[in-house]
Formats: sequence, structure tokens, C-alpha cells
Amino acid sequence: MADFSGKLEEYLRSESFNSVHVNSKQALKEALADIIACTLAGTHTAAFEMVKKFADNQWGTGRSSVLSAVEKMSASGAALVNATAANALDMDDGHRLVKGHPGAIIFPAVLAAAEEHNISGEEFMTALLISYEIAIRAGILAHQLRPEYHCTGSWGAIGAAAGSGRILRLTGNEINHALGIAEYQSTYSPMMRCIKHPSMLKDGIGWGSMTGISAAYLAKEGFTGIPSLFETVEADPYLLELGKVYRVEELYYKPYACCRWAQPGIEALKELMQKHTLTNSEISKVKIYTFTEAASLSRKHPNNTEEAQYNLTFPFAAYLVTGEVGPNQVLNELGNPEILDTMDRIEIYISDVLDKQFPKRTLSRIEIEDSRGHIFSSSVHQAKGDYDFPLSSIEKKNKFYNLVEPIAGREICDEIYECIQKMENLSSIHELTSLLNINKKYGGIYHARTSN
Repeated sequence: MADFSGKLEEYLRSESFNSVHVNSKQALKEALADIIACTLAGTHTAAFEMVKKFADNQWGTGRSSVLSAVEKMSASGAALVNATAANALDMDDGHRLVKGHPGAIIFPAVLAAAEEHNISGEEFMTALLISYEIAIRAGILAHQLRPEYHCTGSWGAIGAAAGSGRILRLTGNEINHALGIAEYQSTYSPMMRCIKHPSMLKDGIGWGSMTGISAAYLAKEGFTGIPSLFETVEADPYLLELGKVYRVEELYYKPYACCRWAQPGIEALKELMQKHTLTNSEISKVKIYTFTEAASLSRKHPNNTEEAQYNLTFPFAAYLVTGEVGPNQVLNELGNPEILDTMDRIEIYISDVLDKQFPKRTLSRIEIEDSRGHIFSSSVHQAKGDYDFPLSSIEKKNKFYNLVEPIAGREICDEIYECIQKMENLSSIHELTSLLNINKKYGGIYHARTSN
């Protein structure tokens, strides 16, 4: 087995954002822009408001910002609240091999620790990079060692502890304990039960982020933990590639506010809509052929935002009716009668061929029958935004503006985006967080539309 204390400590000590390849730098800036946009949009959900009230009562004030809020909280409290927002609309980044969402769990933890210690933009980007690289590898290892389907909180907390530990300047022994504490106290949750019964628990991300940063602070105090999964034999190849392979370049980005498993069907729908003149009123039946996990998503009419996101037929029907699946659809269109009627005309089938490709690829195809009995069949599609089927740079930027501008206005949106592009030049992380306290500057036009 590779020497844990030597290899991982060396990586955590020597990694530097300024020294990595330009492709990795660009990938990390794209990830940062995406998760900031998703977090800001998520601050206008009911889940965010509930957790913010809880954290304010339980943790009190501190030096770490809560996005779109005047209040500042302790680092652990802010991480919990911001992480809840980051995943609240299910538009945050992901990685195929971990079956989850690293950005939403690590960004809030690293941001909270960074602000509390007032580090520079370059130091923040280094800690964020470390968090992504450790979290993704932890996710691969966690699923390898514990093959039952568990949530992002289970492995993401380890990445959050690693990045926070860099900011806290933990020693090799302390970081070992921090990762062990994070893994032991993380949320090995019954993920598929949450798929069947959607709730605000989502992917264990809020609690996982809070756990990760808390683990780093505990280790700094001398609190001890178990040997982490990076001390297993299976970790060897992932330790050896640190600093050589940057998995942040493998992230996927989500164009739609719903579970990734539902998104290949939307891409198949777009194909048929472009090839044929199809209107919703002419469609009598839709068949979606997909993999087992996607087929396990709900098909019921949603009663709340979470049920709309963890749904296979609602996003498909919403796109067919409105041409998009964004915050407006999963927050404000739940009772749209045309969408609900369309959902009732959709049938789901599991394909053995597509099933074998998961989780490396999430694939679906569809058949549409019109009112005259004509059948239209799509090719097999994967979800748009994967590293091998990426969103373009323009599409990523448009997503940022589509999420942030309705909340912040064009001027502040421009300032945030430009600040992200020059992060390594910031003397203080507060130059970024001052822009993210949007309610102080603009007021938030989105809140009135989405608060119910």
C-alpha cells in the first residue's frame, strides 16, 4: 500500500492552483461559477429558509457568510445552510463514477473556512481544488468498498474535510484524523429510499458539508478519528495519481433542475422535436426506455419541489409543454394542468442494454405516438453536460446568467462572474463574498415568485 501519511500529506501541502495546467484551472473556475449560481438560486427555496432558521438558532453568529443573506454564522452553520441551497434545485455539478454531487458539499465548507480565516483567492482556489480531487476519489473508493447505493454526504464529507484542513494548516497526522472523523460521522444514507420518497434530505449534502468542515476543526483540537478509506489497499492507485490526474476536469454540469437520471429522456425528446413538427396536443403516448435507477424515480404528480426534481415524467412533460426545466418549473409549475396531463401519457420501460451502461453512462431513448398513430423513435441519448458530451463554454455561462441575473440583476451578475475569472488575484476571499450577499444590494426579485 502507498504510504498514506507521506503521499497524501505531500499532496495536501504542495498542491497549488497556480501550478496546475491551464485546463485544470479553467475547469475549476467553471465549477466555481456553476456552484455559486446553483447556490444563489437555491437560496429562494423553502428548504433553505428552514435550514437557515435552524442554523441561526443552533449555531448563532460567526464570520462566515450565508449567501443572499445579511446574517453571518459559524463556519459549520454556514456550511450547512449554503450546502442545502447548493443542492436545493438539483442543478449542481456531478461526477459519473461517484453517482453524486461533489461541488455542493465541498464549496460551502471551503468557503466558510476560507472566510473565517480571511485567506486569499489563490489559497481558496487551491483548497477548493484539493477538495474536489479528494472528494471524487473518496466517492469512487466508497462505492467500491461499500457497494450499496449511498449518498453524496457519505464521501463528500471527506473532500470537505481535506479542503478545510488545508485552510486550517492541519499536519499530516491531523489531516489523517480529520478524514477519518469525516468518514465515520458522515451520512451513509439509504439513497434509494429517498429516491422513492423524495424529501428535503436530498443527497445528504447539507449535513455532509457541515460534517466535513467540523471534522477538520475537531482534528485541529486534537480529536482523533479512525484510519480513513485512503489507508486501504484499494486506495493505492488513487493516491499515486494525485497531482497528475485532475478529476475536476471530468465533472458534468446539469442544464435542467431535476435528477440527472431523468435528463437523457429530455435530450431524446429534443431530437424528435427538432426532426419532426410535433406539438404536445398531437401526442397521444410517450414511451421512455431507460435504466433501472431512472425507472425508480417517481411518476406521480408532484406536491412539492423535491417531488418534482426526483421525478422521471414531470421534467419530461415540463420540457415538452414549456421548453425548459428550470427553477420556475420545479417551483411554480407543479399544478400546471397541461404538464400533469402530459405526465399521464408517459410509459416507462427498463432496457437491459441501457441498464448495463450505468453508472458510467446514463442513457435513454424514447418513442412518441401521435394522434394519427404515427410512431417516432429517437436514438439513444446520454445526459447533456457530461465531460464526453459537454455543455459549451457559452452554455455554461448562459446557465450562470439564467440563474443569477433574475436574483441579482445584470450589473451584480456581471461583477460576480468577472470576480470568479480572476479569483487567483484576489487578496481576500471577502472580495467574492461581499458580492454574494445579494439581498443587501438588490433585494432579490426571485423570492416573491418562489417562496410558496
